[in-house]
Amino acid sequence: MNSGFVLPNVGPGPDPLTFADLETEFAVLLLHRDFYCSECRQQIRRVKKRYDEFETRNAEVLSVLPEDRETAAEWQKQYHLPFPVIADADTELGDHFEQPTRFGLLGRIHDVIGRMPAVIVLDLRWSDPIETFAHRGDSRTDRPRIDEILDALDHAATLDADDAADSSPNIDRIAPRSESERVIDDTGSTASTDSANSTSEAATPESAAESAEPAESADSTPAPDDAPEPDQGAEVLSRKQPPKPQRPLETPAGVDLPAGIELRRGGNDDVVDAMRVLQGALLDIDGSTVRDAAPEGEVLLAEDGDWVIGALVMREGHIEGVAVRREHRGRGIGAALVQAAVADEGGTVTADFRAGVRGFWKSVGFEVEREGSRFWGRRTVD
Repeated sequence: MNSGFVLPNVGPGPDPLTFADLETEFAVLLLHRDFYCSECRQQIRRVKKRYDEFETRNAEVLSVLPEDRETAAEWQKQYHLPFPVIADADTELGDHFEQPTRFGLLGRIHDVIGRMPAVIVLDLRWSDPIETFAHRGDSRTDRPRIDEILDALDHAATLDADDAADSSPNIDRIAPRSESERVIDDTGSTASTDSANSTSEAATPESAAESAEPAESADSTPAPDDAPEPDQGAEVLSRKQPPKPQRPLETPAGVDLPAGIELRRGGNDDVVDAMRVLQGALLDIDGSTVRDAAPEGEVLLAEDGDWVIGALVMREGHIEGVAVRREHRGRGIGAALVQAAVADEGGTVTADFRAGVRGFWKSVGFEVEREGSRFWGRRTVD
């Protein structure tokens, strides 16, 4: 097989790793935005949870980070992924498979917003890998669902070499690396640019972080310039998904809520109110995350009468964000939401956050470890 790439692997499998080393019929490349992308973290947690479904289809998953080896090793330490984790510091795979890069109003050189996510399915049964499926996102939340990827693998398994080649208009890419990469400007149109002029998102770890952070601390950092205002996009946020039957949310024993405050599980109709609380606390959490969590019963709310004063969002056992309105902070409401989330999950719950709020997480029973510029917390129900 013409492997084409030799890249560092900090996960299971050979290090360094090539496509020829994969003893499977298919490879699924998860091309991430960067280490701090919360949506990328959600994606790998979901894939990890359903990894056995990829294995039954004789497919290997590769988590590809455009980061150096040390940063990729921190990623693997946090998630203990059962599949390879590739440190693609020079963005070889990202550029080769045309991972989009988005630009803002100032243009390609001065206003790079960053790489967008992509998922590529490769058929490894032939002399050269054949791309049979690709989803190249035009925003940080534009990703295929796990079932869509699995369906793409099922379809690829029915193809012979000629069919697979016919289904891939870019089959010639499995050869020398492309000299240009797909890019997206602020209008959504595509263009090409010399890869030397394209860089990943130039942000400090503090400004680039897209993870959970409680708002009961003064350690708040303004959201990025492209984050929506709390009242923007209400129509998009409120788009309905079929709700699942949800069990009632129980307030754990020993949690002492202020008089008149109640905890409940949020639904589709509560997405906008939850986003107003989260973004009002300057948390950089995307509306699609909250919208997807609501029908799964993973949006928890604190309510004073009919007024939502606190919100917590959890996906796949990971707390993506928790916040309380400023005038109600310091009353134990944020801690109550976290305690309820842990009890509701009934297993291990994780969160990642900045240094300034690690005391909060310790106070609610999380074991805290440092991971680079951020901290990682874990708590398991007794």
